[in-house]
Amino acid sequence: MQIPITQILLPSTTQTSREPLLQNLKPGQILQGTAMSGNIDGRLSLQIGVTRLVAETQLSVRPGQSLTLQVVKTENTPELRVLLPATLESLKATALKTLLPRQQPLPEAFKALIQVIQPSSREQIQQLQQLPPAVREQAVALVNRLPSPSEPGFKSQLQRALTENGLLTESKLLRGMNPKSELKPQLIRLMQRIIQLLPENRLLQANLDPKLLPAQPKVSTETLPDSSVKLLIGLLKHLDGAVARIQTHQLASLPQEDHTRQVWQFDLPIRNGNEIDLFQIRIGREDGNRSTDEDETVWSLSLHMDLADLGPMRVQLRLQADKLSTLIWCERPVTNHMVKSRLNELRTAYEQRGLAVERLETHVGVVEAREALPHDGSLLNEKA
Repeated sequence: MQIPITQILLPSTTQTSREPLLQNLKPGQILQGTAMSGNIDGRLSLQIGVTRLVAETQLSVRPGQSLTLQVVKTENTPELRVLLPATLESLKATALKTLLPRQQPLPEAFKALIQVIQPSSREQIQQLQQLPPAVREQAVALVNRLPSPSEPGFKSQLQRALTENGLLTESKLLRGMNPKSELKPQLIRLMQRIIQLLPENRLLQANLDPKLLPAQPKVSTETLPDSSVKLLIGLLKHLDGAVARIQTHQLASLPQEDHTRQVWQFDLPIRNGNEIDLFQIRIGREDGNRSTDEDETVWSLSLHMDLADLGPMRVQLRLQADKLSTLIWCERPVTNHMVKSRLNELRTAYEQRGLAVERLETHVGVVEAREALPHDGSLLNEKA
């Protein structure tokens, strides 16, 4: 019989029934073992706990090597599988399987928040009157932190929002910083406040990330009418979808196996009256063969947006040293005409900042979905 490279066959249970270890094995059980010898002609001296066995395997090991083992089957000849250390790619794939079904566009969450802040129907007003004021106050604070072009401090708000998009929340925590003003922690804090108000059985129906749920069953001190509970469950699902969206972008922005390339992806919500406009941003860096040479580094930026007055648009920039290329796609011809009429102003603004404009164009064309944007950052072979 051919033994897979990561499998270990233990002695037959009928021949070694005196070993308590073999009698008590259960499928799926995790064991810690130590190789007491190398692999000699397909046989390995293995110690698990206080039990030492001679097992069959094709696995190449060194004496003293620790092994994490999982029981595959127990009848007749027990079979163990060696659990190899998880790679970054496998961890990302596992996390994405959980996050992708839950994620939602950020505007959906903010639309639900605005309904809490400014209810549009008598029914919503009645539902909100039953809620603790703290829920609405947190929602108001969260929405008001979004940058708004109608406010005089928009430029500084925008700069803050770009650095507080949630990608580096955990990194800042590890460095002893307090990222409480970032979007992701704010969403989670509001979720936790809502979770405290909801009955345990209704929380399970929300299908949330288990890490957000209380470790112990809670006893709610507040009784809410069913209509208000329904409102909070809906808001909670939208918030959870927004957090999952940010986490998905965090995974996409982790360091790549190719260390000369790095990508950062995030969503930037902008408050526009009672509406929330979303700017989807992807920043890429690609180092040349001489990574220390700044002239070899290529920076790229993709910006995708769909504004009510302009329609879908996509902007791509490519910067190497002081040479900049910009391509703009507009789905509406009238928007394209307006943008084209302002290209000279954009060129002047670039040049005033010391940039040499290599390419500056605008095109009419169907704007692809954000996820379909190219991942190499290249503009040379793009066509509208």
